[in-house]
Amino acid sequence: MDHKRSIKLPKRLSSVLSLLPEQGMGYQIVDIRLKSGKWITQIPVYNSELLVIDDIENILSKEITAVRVHEDSIT
Repeated sequence: MDHKRSIKLPKRLSSVLSLLPEQGMGYQIVDIRLKSGKWITQIPVYNSELLVIDDIENILSKEITAVRVHEDSIT
């Protein structure tokens, strides 16, 4: 069974997403970059601010440095 948790995006990144198209009503599929340089892909984000990630991903909001809409999800 998958366990998920929500992380609120930093306001500056949430503002970027709010200007980009949604993939569905109220959500986007995004990739995030961490301070380490690692990209984590295909994460749902709701209302341009709430990431929903697997519990095993030990990520804090302050570690997220960039966000982009996942290219495969753009139609």
